[in-house]
Amino acid sequence: MCFTLRVLASILRRTPMIRRSHPICLLCRWFLMARFEVPTPRGFPWVALSLAVMTWLLGGPVAVNAADVILLKNGDRVSGDIITMEDTVLTVDTDYADVIKIDWDDVDGLTSDKPLWVSFHDGAVIPEGVGVRDHDRLILFRLDPGGPIPLGKVKTINLFELSYRGNLGLGGSVTSGNTSTETINASGTLTVNKGWHRIILDGRANRGKAQGEVNAQNAALNTRWDYFLTKRSYIPFINYLEYDKFQNLSLRSTSIIGVGYDILDRRANFLTVAIGPTVVYQNFTSEPSMVIPAFSWQTRWQLEFLAGDLKLWHDHTGTRDIGRDNAVRLNANQGISIKIYKDLSIRFEYNLRYNSKPAEDRKTTDSTIIFGLSLDLLG
Repeated sequence: MCFTLRVLASILRRTPMIRRSHPICLLCRWFLMARFEVPTPRGFPWVALSLAVMTWLLGGPVAVNAADVILLKNGDRVSGDIITMEDTVLTVDTDYADVIKIDWDDVDGLTSDKPLWVSFHDGAVIPEGVGVRDHDRLILFRLDPGGPIPLGKVKTINLFELSYRGNLGLGGSVTSGNTSTETINASGTLTVNKGWHRIILDGRANRGKAQGEVNAQNAALNTRWDYFLTKRSYIPFINYLEYDKFQNLSLRSTSIIGVGYDILDRRANFLTVAIGPTVVYQNFTSEPSMVIPAFSWQTRWQLEFLAGDLKLWHDHTGTRDIGRDNAVRLNANQGISIKIYKDLSIRFEYNLRYNSKPAEDRKTTDSTIIFGLSLDLLG
């Protein structure tokens, strides 16, 4: 319990968006400081408690006493958490004086144990090979005195702006004559980044008819929130919902809380993996509903070629039940898109759904091949 509260305090210190004054928050702050000597900002969101408890259960190390260091031109050092820098004022949450403000002209350099989002004044040249480029900003951990980035060129630090990327896809076919068939497929994905938070939404639906009778009807929705602990490691909260009429599946909900890591993290090219313990709620029309403990993993990657005119992607969610029948399930989507005009592309996609223990009299594998158009979203 003590360790959980220490981790809670550490995570609260790392989240600059929840600095609000409230009697309950102040009481919690006093309690944590008095009992554990860990400074926390004014905030007590339930999400932080969830992160702390899950980190404790997984046994993941969390640095409680880490602090940023600001070097001043007069030789002094200031330790604390860098909140923001705006209008030539650097705001720091310190252990000894709560929140203080420092004139940016007095700063000679700084280091941080968390990623800093740095933007620059108009006309400033952003150096290559320093930090990670995110549109017109750099993500880095230090600004050294006399380093490649002059502090006078820095406009803001940690003023988070939303960035997003995604696409909308639509495909289908109609045949008539000796055989009458209709199919329609819709899909969409959206990734939103803001500071230490990333939200991912994925959805797709398929419906088909043959000779006037529905012969395919399924849908899936993946919602995911990643909270970053370091530049690349994060705690994912994932919920994956599935429906398939012809698998007799009314609803399957797969909830995952674990650990994740960005192996490749660029605006256009990315590769991320996440694993963790899972709770599965499953309801077949032919069987009683049940709740199953399990273990899951997710993998997502995308690569661009020819200046973005050609894209390859793959994402899948895998689950293995613990106990019962040790069922294995896999949902995989992969494909290729070729740009034909501005943000519009033609799209070829192959979807695979596998369940080692399907409902009675049902097959283990379903697959769908999709050809259609997609619209890229980028901001």
